[in-house]
Amino acid sequence: MNSIVPICCFCEKVRDDGRHEATHGLWHDLKVSMVLHKLRPEDIVFAYSCCRECLKHDPRAIAFRTRASHSRSSTVNSGEPPG
Repeated sequence: MNSIVPICCFCEKVRDDGRHEATHGLWHDLKVSMVLHKLRPEDIVFAYSCCRECLKHDPRAIAFRTRASHSRSSTVNSGEPPG
């Protein structure tokens, strides 16, 4: 059975949504997460994302920052969720 694991495309930390609402989980080292959840590499399917730290500080994350600010402003302007 494959697990879909969100991974930061810059620092390669993975998000653990186990005890949190989706997209609000904590970011951990990939190897630590694999041990904690007893995952084998062949059981993982990565969903590329960007962690909060890279979003704030990594200049390569400018496209993610732009997209995030765009969806927030369209939500505020239209009153409806983006999507």
